[in-house]
Amino acid sequence: MAAGRQRTFDKQDALNKAMEAFWRMGYSATSLSDLTRAMGINKPSLYAAFGNKEELFVSAIQHYVDQYGVPHFEKLTLPDTSLKDRLSNYLGSIARMLTNSKLPGGCFVATSTCEAGSHCLPDHAVHTILDINSRSTDAFIHFFRDEQAKDHLSETALPEELADWLLTLQFGLAVMARNGATVERLQQIIKQGLSCF
Repeated sequence: MAAGRQRTFDKQDALNKAMEAFWRMGYSATSLSDLTRAMGINKPSLYAAFGNKEELFVSAIQHYVDQYGVPHFEKLTLPDTSLKDRLSNYLGSIARMLTNSKLPGGCFVATSTCEAGSHCLPDHAVHTILDINSRSTDAFIHFFRDEQAKDHLSETALPEELADWLLTLQFGLAVMARNGATVERLQQIIKQGLSCF
């Protein structure tokens, strides 16, 4: 390679590989060497394209939400389907992703939330994770309020509590999957969790 010539690479592919490295090992355990090895680039290229490790992590977790978070939400809005079935389809979609052998396992947001709570992440990363969880909770509150307005949910139900329940169930499934639970076992947990509907 000629002196001064920059190495070219697929930035989106490199980001995807960084996401998988952080997802598999967590922020604290993932070194810059781990990242450059996974991404197939050198450190100067990493800094030029993504900034420092924290900025790369923020980009990676936002990429994860777009790729692996948002698509599940569509299951909640399927027409001509009962609320219970939509919740089951939504959680089942997540369970299949959590146990997909081609992915690192579990949920990148869930494991990062645990890291954020142990004070081992930089401030920008923590704020990003908290914002993701806050936006998820707000979306669930809006969803349950809308279901209540359509008489699909009891008037005595509390959308805020149901939103917390749904996020907690998702994170619980993620922890179980990370520790080897099969998709069949997660489906049984989902079935039990939806027994109140």
